Amino acid sequence: MHFIFDIDGTLCFDGANISPAIQDALSELEGQGHSIGFASARPYRDMLHLLDERFHHGLFVGSNGAMTWHGGALADIAPLAADTLQQLLDLAERHSASYLVDLAWHYHYQGEPGHPFMTLVDPQRRARQVARDEIHQPVKLLVTECADSDALQQALRGRDDIHIHHHSDQQIVDITAAGVDKMSALSRHGIAAEQLVCFGNDSNDLPMFRAARHSVLIGAHPQLLPHASERLARGDDVETLLIGAMRRLGERYAAR
Repeated sequence: MHFIFDIDGTLCFDGANISPAIQDALSELEGQGHSIGFASARPYRDMLHLLDERFHHGLFVGSNGAMTWHGGALADIAPLAADTLQQLLDLAERHSASYLVDLAWHYHYQGEPGHPFMTLVDPQRRARQVARDEIHQPVKLLVTECADSDALQQALRGRDDIHIHHHSDQQIVDITAAGVDKMSALSRHGIAAEQLVCFGNDSNDLPMFRAARHSVLIGAHPQLLPHASERLARGDDVETLLIGAMRRLGERYAAR
């Protein structure tokens, strides 16, 4: 089976660490013959430092499905069209929005350098911030702050060339090319729904939850609840519950 994990709010609860105990449980799944992977709104660049090197050659679905990395190399990319990006940047500036554009590895940022979100971007300084005229194959535009978020979202509504991914923090919206989501990326990578066990906590996990053979919800997101095979309460013991579910499902779906 393929066990696919969201990162923030699923494996990582403070934005900066995945505990050694959780990482050991991931290794146990591999030892049972399962394939593991990670699917996040973060690009691959910003997942690496959270995980031990033993996992770095596995499957990473980044930027909500706009990129996949496997074996330490870029495997697949679904970039925004150049004219679409130009229109999005014009809209962002018209509505006084700060934004981050992720490329396959580097990024472009327009906003206050001290914005709290930027502490999550390239914390190990592996990439560089490029100028606007250096943007090439942008995979995602993320609005970090906007003076009139409702007006911006209204301006974006109805476009058929983009996919808008909302988060629990409604001030943060990210935008990819149309048809991009975590499940579509997994499908392009050859992972069939009946071979998928997924763990997630937010609305960007919904395509996986709708398709997966078994889905585990961390927390109580209302969009995910109807599609969750089981739910783990978010509390002080969430890590213990998570590891228990990983071990239980690893045993249930182990090849006999």
